Amino acid sequence: MNDKGLVKRLVRELPRWQQEGWVSDAGGRAILADLATRQPAQSWASSLALIGALLLGVGVITWFSAHWNEMGKLVKLLLIVFALTASHVAHGFCLTRGALPKLAEGMAFLSVLLFGAAIMLIGQIYHIDAHFPDGIALWAAGGLLTAWLLGSQPALLASIALAALWTWTEQFEYQVMNWPLLVYLALAAVPLLRHDWPLAVRGWGGLFILWILGWHAQPWVGQVWELHTHIRLFALQVLGLAGCWALMQASAQPYARAMRADFLLAVLAGAFLFTFPDFAWRRSQQAVDIAPWLAALAGATAFYTVGIFRLVRTSALTTDRLRIGIALAVAFALLLAVEVIAPRGDGLTALLWNALFLGVLYWIGDLGMRHGDRLMVNRAFTGFALWLLARYFDTFWTLLDRALFFMAGGILLLAGGGWLERRRRALMRDLEARSPS
Repeated sequence: MNDKGLVKRLVRELPRWQQEGWVSDAGGRAILADLATRQPAQSWASSLALIGALLLGVGVITWFSAHWNEMGKLVKLLLIVFALTASHVAHGFCLTRGALPKLAEGMAFLSVLLFGAAIMLIGQIYHIDAHFPDGIALWAAGGLLTAWLLGSQPALLASIALAALWTWTEQFEYQVMNWPLLVYLALAAVPLLRHDWPLAVRGWGGLFILWILGWHAQPWVGQVWELHTHIRLFALQVLGLAGCWALMQASAQPYARAMRADFLLAVLAGAFLFTFPDFAWRRSQQAVDIAPWLAALAGATAFYTVGIFRLVRTSALTTDRLRIGIALAVAFALLLAVEVIAPRGDGLTALLWNALFLGVLYWIGDLGMRHGDRLMVNRAFTGFALWLLARYFDTFWTLLDRALFFMAGGILLLAGGGWLERRRRALMRDLEARSPS
């Protein structure tokens, strides 16, 4: 929870705590006063200054573009060095003497923009012909170094966005597996472990998921790249991501807690795709060596087992609830193993996936209620609503007249949506009342 959210929550909760006798009136006022003194003073002026810093960066780049051919190489290099140096000096001045943290963050972000402009301009000066994504990678590395040195979350967010563009270009356009991104992710995790930067952490997790999805764009050598290859690989990825989520759910680190919601969403999306009967593959006409798939399945299952074991050990659920969760986890792994090993013979596998998906949604919602995680509860309700919508279109689209289909669907969705929203709000109110902080 960020500082503003904490203050708002305390304002709501302190009267009840004072009525219960847990906090005195004077103590409540002292707590709010102490939090108020720690909040950095924000104003419209600082917000306008941040926008001005960004406009300045765009103006500098535009001016360079307009007058570039009129300047000599030495002048160009001096201007590039001066612009970068000025942005860093301004950042330090805003932090030490100006007491303008928002403007300082804008200067850090501006320095990342100027570094990218410097890369492009120097490449133009010396006519450097290189692999295009390499320039984006260098830009992302410069943003990461800026975030390290200046302790700036906006700089790291800019770097992560550039790294996403880098890996998208490499894997989806050039169809080259971007293994160096793993080094970037490891280095980017260092400042994230030291600072409370939830937005950057979620960006880090999204970048990792994007890299995993990029596997499906690769022309693997010696592999029959047909539908069965995609689905088998996707099943292994979903199993691995589920293991990552379990480890994050069991961890108390803010770094892991910030990412677990997005990894849970990725796992639920993967499981949801397997509920569709048409999401299946046929046995290939060519002989495919199953041994590598079995080895990969064994590795992913081992990782998933470790994550579930850690989650079970740290869980505060009752024995009955825990047994249900373990049964769902085992069924989840078994169905994914079936998707890897053999094609679907009939609709039984899809039926089992639908039953499992509903069970997982129920368990996740219950877990969110017991752990006070509102986002998990909302994920469960959203997943159930999407499942209802998908099954309605799957089942009744070809069975009913189109007009009747839409009218009946509208009535059912209005009624079901209203019931789901009332139920979700009731659970949120119950969760709010039970939450101690």
